Amino acid sequence: MPVQGDQLRGHARQLGHLIRRFNFAVNRALITYREPILDMQLVQERIANAAMDLFASTCVLSRLDGEIQFARRNGDAAAPDHSAANLFLRQSFRRIRGFLAGLTNNDDKSVLATADSCLVEPHS
Repeated sequence: MPVQGDQLRGHARQLGHLIRRFNFAVNRALITYREPILDMQLVQERIANAAMDLFASTCVLSRLDGEIQFARRNGDAAAPDHSAANLFLRQSFRRIRGFLAGLTNNDDKSVLATADSCLVEPHS
């Protein structure tokens, strides 16, 4: 993601890397599961959560970059504190990595087997 502020280049680089990983992971999931993926809610949830965090991170990074550029255009006025945005980005990137890792390293079979066993009527 292109940014103007030098201090945001690290976040932008990480975001770009995560977008590429997301693309690769989703393509791999589509190839692996093919049409059954339409009924695999645990896989869909991870993909959706990663996509939402990627979108939110892009918005935050864009907003930060805009604020930094605005401060520069106004004579380098003191820019507002960006610690909350930086924290959000770090946490979001961590969540995205977790969601993507969960596409291949998960307990889905055990979760589904346990859920199925809970739905079976007890034998009395």
